[in-house]
Amino acid sequence: MGRNDASWMDEEDERAEQQVETGKRPNAEAPQLVRKEAKAPTRSTKGFYIQEKYAMAFDKLVFSQKQVKGKKAPELAEEAIKTLLKKYGEDTKGL
Repeated sequence: MGRNDASWMDEEDERAEQQVETGKRPNAEAPQLVRKEAKAPTRSTKGFYIQEKYAMAFDKLVFSQKQVKGKKAPELAEEAIKTLLKKYGEDTKGL
């Protein structure tokens, strides 16, 4: 029946390492997982403090946009920052 020793685990580990090195799959006809590139641009966190009433209003806006499958929180925040930059005469061409 089955083997009682752990040598089969070592054999399987070795076989898996060889497959990774060669890139050869044991079943070439089997579907292969294809990873898609990230759609959204990379973002960084900016820490700033806002009043609770503004945070609540923003959260309500995010929720309402989620209900209609609109923009997400990072996109809404970027839009708000771009509006501020335009208001104060900053260059927004590269954004």
